[in-house]
Amino acid sequence: MKWFKQQIGGKKGFTLVEIIVVLVVLAILAAFTIPTMLGFVADAKGKAYIAEAREVYVAAQAVATEYSATTELSDGAPTSGDLVEWEGLSNSLSSYTIQERRQWKPGSDQYELSRVRASRQMDNYLGTDITISKFNVIKSKTTTPTKTEVIPGQSAWRVTVGLDESTGKTAKVTKVVYFKNGYRITIEKNNALVEKYNY
Repeated sequence: MKWFKQQIGGKKGFTLVEIIVVLVVLAILAAFTIPTMLGFVADAKGKAYIAEAREVYVAAQAVATEYSATTELSDGAPTSGDLVEWEGLSNSLSSYTIQERRQWKPGSDQYELSRVRASRQMDNYLGTDITISKFNVIKSKTTTPTKTEVIPGQSAWRVTVGLDESTGKTAKVTKVVYFKNGYRITIEKNNALVEKYNY
């Protein structure tokens, strides 16, 4: 104990001014690094959602190729009629239709229709990797969903197959618009565009 007192004897601690200067320097460093870190987090989320959107794109392309070749399903989606949200290959691969058709059981009148089988196949390809929202992304083509429409953690998407109905069957997925947690990912012509919107 005597030795310890001799070692520290006569030495002063930090003054209040020195401590304040150190705290100010740390605050300045934090002011520069925290926004950068938040940017890294947002960038990582965007990249994760791109990966999910690409998973949807690949599953949609697989189903489009299979069902366009073997059934009467055509590219695109009808623009008028009673079943405008339910018919066509594009609508069959969109999240709202898949979510609704999950509830249909074998033996129901429409269970074996090509468009229903295409939705079920898309659901099988995606498995449990993506939690699908009940947001009707087909009806809301020009709007972005809110938190009440797409619950955080859930995903919604719209698929476009072919350019238009007059070009015939292409079975080519031309666009996927994917929504999750306030992000909109658009995959078109092998490019992915990430947009953050007010959620």
